[in-house]
Amino acid sequence: MSEPQIGRALASGLHQAITELMPTRVEFYESWITPKRIREGQLGRARVTAVISFLREEGAAYDAVMFQAGRYTTDWTLDTLSGPRRAMLNQLPRPLRVRGVLGLADRVVRRLHDEVRLEYRVRRGVAVVSVEDSLFCQVREPTELPMCRFYGAVIERCLEVFGLEGAAESSKCRATGESGCELIVDTTGRETSDQA
Repeated sequence: MSEPQIGRALASGLHQAITELMPTRVEFYESWITPKRIREGQLGRARVTAVISFLREEGAAYDAVMFQAGRYTTDWTLDTLSGPRRAMLNQLPRPLRVRGVLGLADRVVRRLHDEVRLEYRVRRGVAVVSVEDSLFCQVREPTELPMCRFYGAVIERCLEVFGLEGAAESSKCRATGESGCELIVDTTGRETSDQA
């Protein structure tokens, strides 16, 4: 059985974020992810998991890299979204647009690797998003801080692209010893003018 592959957008997002935020560490991380491997689609789960594992040891840089990688990955994935689909989402009333955009965030995440899923429920503009099989939160020993920042960045960027504000905060994380990962996303803020 072959190793599960990781989507190019995720690998590219990680590589770009590391290059920009940790330029002195690029050579180290290119032991696992290189532009050539990314282009050729030769990145299995083990290589990306190794990068994530070492990034966790980088302290505050982990969150910064995951945030930026999530934004890049989302932008590059949404670039493939058709014009009519973008227009349809932008024309929906706010409550339906929030749900539509969260559904889109789930599709973005599913393209990154086969096993992850986002499930969500929204009530009065506040979404509870469960992350199933998070690639970032698989740890040998529990951590003190949640490791779900990448998924939060994907959700926030998807909302932003479609003119909605929303901050994703981790309420549960498998990395800290919880049974699963959960993000709370408050979308009750004002709409932005940065619609796609």
